[in-house]
Amino acid sequence: MPTDREEASYAIYSKLLPGNQIEWGDAARTQWLLEDTTVAVPLEGVCASGGPMAGSMNPHQSVKPPQERQAEFAEVLADYDAHCHDRYQLDPSKFHLSLPIRMLDEEARKRYVNGVMHYMPPANDIMRAPATPDEFKGAAGLHSFTAVYFNRTHTLAMTEIGMYCGGLCGMWRWVVLEKKNDQWHALPWVFGYTIS
Repeated sequence: MPTDREEASYAIYSKLLPGNQIEWGDAARTQWLLEDTTVAVPLEGVCASGGPMAGSMNPHQSVKPPQERQAEFAEVLADYDAHCHDRYQLDPSKFHLSLPIRMLDEEARKRYVNGVMHYMPPANDIMRAPATPDEFKGAAGLHSFTAVYFNRTHTLAMTEIGMYCGGLCGMWRWVVLEKKNDQWHALPWVFGYTIS
């Protein structure tokens, strides 16, 4: 990850994991499961018309800033368009969370997905999440992020956060944040997300 993005990116990721921007952010857990590399639009994909995560919506359409902030947010979208293919290896030591993080490489991610994808919930409770595979006990879903995209002054930012827990359990959405008094705060500009 470029050094000029690192500190702010990890501060944003650390804020969003236990927050209310994603399903089960406040679920009981003893560890966080996180994909070890940020997700990105495939190289053959077009940034302006697709999002990087499963069923995701493009931020050009799903984020609507107020009129007076559109020029500022256009800088974030330009950064997204320039970097939507970039993937970064994440460093668990740079997160600031009260619970440990377990990074899953591609093989571990496949084991998690295979462990939960064949779960069939009871007919009267189709929204129940599958049991976590024994290897990943203590987690409540597998989380993922894109890179963080910024305006020129790094005071406005956007990332997509995802959480998959198997079967019909998962959510992916863009989050726009603003830095005020050295803290990142989510803005209510996102009008679309993907949930299963």
